[in-house]
Amino acid sequence: MHIPMRELILPLKPQQTRKYPRVRAKFRVNCTVGNQTFPARASTLGGGGLFLDTDRPLAKGTEVHARFRPAKHLPQIEAKARVCYVLRGRGVALEFMGLTPDQLQILLRMIHRKPSDRRDFARAPLATQIQSQDCMALAFARNVGEGGMFIETKDPLPLGVKLNLRFNLNDDGPAVVAVAEVTYTVSRMGMGVQFLDLAPADRKRIETHVVKAQTADQVAAGTESPI
Repeated sequence: MHIPMRELILPLKPQQTRKYPRVRAKFRVNCTVGNQTFPARASTLGGGGLFLDTDRPLAKGTEVHARFRPAKHLPQIEAKARVCYVLRGRGVALEFMGLTPDQLQILLRMIHRKPSDRRDFARAPLATQIQSQDCMALAFARNVGEGGMFIETKDPLPLGVKLNLRFNLNDDGPAVVAVAEVTYTVSRMGMGVQFLDLAPADRKRIETHVVKAQTADQVAAGTESPI
C-alpha cells in the first residue's frame, strides 16, 4: 500500500502551512533519472519530501527514484519522487510520490526526535494541556505554530478527523479556541493537526509565542544579544 504526499518543503512563504514538520538533514541520496544515477546530499527532510543540495540540472516535474538512509541506525528508504521546484545555484526540492506507511513512520519519528532543529521552521515548543470535547482523553501539546500543532497522545485519532480544541499559551491571555483537522500521526507519539478555524487575534498570539521562543533560542545559542 502506498500513500501520496503533497508537501513543498523549502522555502515556504510565511502565509503557507506545511502538512508535516521538517528538520535540517545531512545525508547522501542516490538519485536515478532514467538510466542515469548520481549522488546528491539532502539538507532538509520532511514527511513529504527532501531538499537536495545539487548542481545537477533537473527540470520541474522530473521523476526521480531516490535511495537514502536518513540515519545510521535506520533502514534504507527507496521512494519515487518528482522535482516540485528548483532554486538556481542551491538545489532542488523533491516531493515523494509514494511512501509506505512504515517508511512514513520512520521519517516522522526521526523528525520528532530532533527538537534542536525546531527553530528552523515556524513552530515553537508549547507545554500545555489540550482539551477537546470530541475525545474522552486529554493530551498535551509538544509544539505549536500558526498553521497547527503536534499533540502528544498514545491514541492518535484517524486522519481527517476534525476537533474542537481549547488550550492556553501561557501568556496570561484567555484560552485559544480552534477547529483543527488531524493531518498525520506518529505511532505511539501523537498526531499533527492543522488549524481550520482560528480567530485572527489568537493567530497573532501564536505568532508572538513562536517569535519569542525563537529569540530565546538565539540568545541561548549566543547568536543574538539579549538587549
